[in-house]
Amino acid sequence: MHVVHLSLGFARAADASSFLDRIPVLTRLCEETARLPGVRVTALCRFDRDEDLRRSGVDYHFRVDDPRHLLAGRRTFPTALFGLARDLRPDVVHLHGLLFPVQAAALRLWLGRGPILAVQHHGERPEGRMRPSLQRLLFRAADGFLFTSPRIAHEWIRAGVLDRGWPIHGVVEASTDFVPVPSAEARARTGLKGSPSILWVGRLHDKKDPMTALEGFAGALEQLPGAHLSMVYREAPLLADVQAFRSRSPLLAERVHLLAEVPHADLPSHYSAADLFLTSSPAEGSNFALLEALACGTPPVASDIPAHRVLTGEGAVGRLFTVGDAGSCARELVAAATRLSEAARLAARTHFEESLGWPAVVAQAGKAYRSLAAGKGRGGGIA
Repeated sequence: MHVVHLSLGFARAADASSFLDRIPVLTRLCEETARLPGVRVTALCRFDRDEDLRRSGVDYHFRVDDPRHLLAGRRTFPTALFGLARDLRPDVVHLHGLLFPVQAAALRLWLGRGPILAVQHHGERPEGRMRPSLQRLLFRAADGFLFTSPRIAHEWIRAGVLDRGWPIHGVVEASTDFVPVPSAEARARTGLKGSPSILWVGRLHDKKDPMTALEGFAGALEQLPGAHLSMVYREAPLLADVQAFRSRSPLLAERVHLLAEVPHADLPSHYSAADLFLTSSPAEGSNFALLEALACGTPPVASDIPAHRVLTGEGAVGRLFTVGDAGSCARELVAAATRLSEAARLAARTHFEESLGWPAVVAQAGKAYRSLAAGKGRGGGIA
């Protein structure tokens, strides 16, 4: 089987190798797929110049959009990539992102009827200037769609972009190579405090809803008098609001720690030093920070959304609280804190290895490909 991964996201870098270093989600997915017996993997990427390289068993081809190399950007049309995708004669083309309905339809014209075209959701929302009915017409070119949870597709169906009868498969969009760090060593490295020590990793903006997490933490303090909350973040449009929240009382100022950005290589120590991981997003495509926490064996307390249900095994290795409900968050923090144990950490790590590691993600994608190939030409939204 020949699988072509097609990425239409655009970014500039010093060279193709540097660009690949910035997108480990794609490269690790390709590498793990290429390790399967009888599978060949090629990745096609939008870039501001043409380059080719082979790395870890995967062929990467970068093409500029404009054949005269005068223009390149996210809005230009990647005809060079589409022509290459056709010439490679793949069995499966895995298109990343639901932001490209026009390109998906054009890609089908270039490919012809033969290859499976699977489009994967990466956290996008059904918004934009194009009318939903037109997007739906264009997306009929695809054979199926991949979501971390099929329930995430309901938003797209309600918006009129996807049809209820179209093939939708559950495929977690990414994984991580993080492994646990011994707890004592992790605490010594990071200086994280608290009993329990609660960790937040994520941007401080409305899409992550840090204020519900903070209110929930404050509500749990009466029953968790030794708790501390440490917040790791980079983008922080709500930083002033978070700082104002800390200023409400001397206790909150003492217990909420704003660590700002932490080097990615240091994050396993932070996850491993924490007793609990807290995330309160109202919507996610998956949630990379939650994946990383589970990989390090840190039990999560997470908002009850479809992606978090998949990642926690329907709450088997974490506690789920009502979205935007600080009281529910506080109750689940307390409940999780009363169940802390090495067995709980082991369960989180085991769940990650069995259901969320790269081999599991690749297996989910392979199952989706086979299902789409078996159903091709029998309706269900197949163009």
